[in-house]
Order: sequence, then structure tokens, then C-alpha cells
Amino acid sequence: MGCAAFAASRVLAVGVAQAWADPPTPVAAGPDASPPPAAAAPARSVEGQVRSAPDRGPFAALWVVPFATYHFQGAGADGGYRYRWIVGLYRVGFLQNGYAPVSGSPLLTLQRTQRFLLDLEVDARWRFNKMGTLSAGGGVGVVNDWVDTTSMSGLTWNTSTDQQWRLRPLIGVTLARRSRRGGSVASPPSVR
Repeated sequence: MGCAAFAASRVLAVGVAQAWADPPTPVAAGPDASPPPAAAAPARSVEGQVRSAPDRGPFAALWVVPFATYHFQGAGADGGYRYRWIVGLYRVGFLQNGYAPVSGSPLLTLQRTQRFLLDLEVDARWRFNKMGTLSAGGGVGVVNDWVDTTSMSGLTWNTSTDQQWRLRPLIGVTLARRSRRGGSVASPPSVR
């Protein structure tokens, strides 16, 4: 179900983008409809044309982790700005996992982590043969974890919360190939 919904949303996004890109075609009102004015430029077909991705502009995406990956679920957003060969981007998100037993502790001790993350990154892009783009770069990530530990003491439950901040280095390499329609595989085609 998740893969089908994802594929349907991608098809819908590409279809809407294509509908916005195509010029409207006039519809005849009846047999005596007047022809278009001679000064009007003929409509050009978009079929067969390959648009190159713009070399500058903002980009954004939402992401969701609906199934536990490394015991975490959550959502967030990516965004940034690209200008020719340089790209600045950010990623912000909130993840959490469910209560789970703590190994090596008394039987009724459970722990849960809620995580806020903020990643800032700068990448350099190289486009080659109009078929793909290679990006490489680095940055810094800020992670804030709230760890709730709940344990049973007699007949009552005691909960303590510990907050842990840390910085992590980021290094990334991305290879995106161009699709036949002119957009990259990672995102639907841009519309100007």
C-alpha cells in the first residue's frame, strides 16, 4: 500500500507539472467558430523537447519515515538553494521510538527517545554529458535527544528525562541521473 501511494503521488506530481507546462489549446464552440487571429503565434508542441534543469533556484521536499527504521519513526523537511555549481541545503526533522526494555537493567525498566535534528550542508555539483549530476559536500548536524526512562519502584512508576545534545559531521555524495523528460530522478521536472 505504501509503495502504491508513493508511486501514485509521483505520477500525480509529474502530471500536474506537465499540465502547468503545456499551453492551453483553444476549443471550438461550434461549426461557425472563428479561426484564431493571424497575429497569434502557433502553439508549439512540448512533445519530444528535453528541458534542462535550471542552474539556480530553491528546492524543497518533505520526508516521512512511517515504519521504524533503526527503531525510529518521524517526519521532516529538506530544502535549500542551488546556484550553478554550488548548493546550500538544510534538513530538519523530528523522530521518536516507542518504549523498549533497557538491557542490563531491572525487569520493568523502559526507555524512549525523541530526537530533533537539524543538518546544514554545502555541496558542489558537476553536471556531465547532460545525463546526470554528481554532488559532493559536507556540513554539520545538530541532534537533540530527549531520553525518557521509566521504571517501576514498588507499585509506582518513576520517569526521568535526560536531554543530550551533540554535533555530528556530515559528508555526502549523490549521483542523480537525468530522466527522459528533463528532470532528475530524485525530483519531478521543474516548471518555469
